[in-house]
Amino acid sequence: MSDMKNERVANSQWKKATLWASAIVLVLILGMALLVIFTGPKKEPAPVAGSPAPSTGAATTPPAEEGCNVPVGDTSSTPKMPDDLRWEAKDGWTWPVSDTYGPTQREGEFGVCYTRTAMGAALMMVNANTAMNTVGFKEAVKQYILDSPGRDVLLAKPDESNEPISYSGFIVDSFTPDNAQVTLVFSTPDTSTGFTGLPLSFRWVDGDWKQVLLDDGSMFRGQAIEPQRGDFVEWTGTNG
Repeated sequence: MSDMKNERVANSQWKKATLWASAIVLVLILGMALLVIFTGPKKEPAPVAGSPAPSTGAATTPPAEEGCNVPVGDTSSTPKMPDDLRWEAKDGWTWPVSDTYGPTQREGEFGVCYTRTAMGAALMMVNANTAMNTVGFKEAVKQYILDSPGRDVLLAKPDESNEPISYSGFIVDSFTPDNAQVTLVFSTPDTSTGFTGLPLSFRWVDGDWKQVLLDDGSMFRGQAIEPQRGDFVEWTGTNG
């Protein structure tokens, strides 16, 4: 009888211990669940100032482009002439300029900062050609021509100047924000139409247009064209 009584007491104590252990485990589980609910998912620590933020794999906004940052304006193939287009004159040369499309700034005697449009490229070209003949040939080449073997060929030549020409307009052959093909048209008595067109290439570099030359220093490959009035966008504006 004594052994059976001791066995009942032992079993009773074991059951109590088991119940207490189960209760403790249940409390721990509930506590962990409440902790997860009220604290939420773990957040990544904020990056320290001056250190790069962790990559998320998403595309980032490119940095602001260096350069003149002139508002773009009309990018069509037959752009409307700006209301502020006017003509400037020097040493028998006259050429169009625009406070809107360019040049919008100056570096010494050179007009710079043109809109990222075909008209901006055309305005850069007439200003560049005029500067080569009125300011300084090599200085203008360094300013307006893309650094290339073709530019080196021009810089190796002696300075030269030409008789003034009459700028008539331009033709947009093709245009992207980075590259433009524009035919510069000027009047001449040497063609059947009275106009000559030179197909030129330009590239957007460091926030402005630069003329692209062939490696031998030529402005274009092939022959000049003879456009008629109506085939090109004409420069129209007031005298400066």
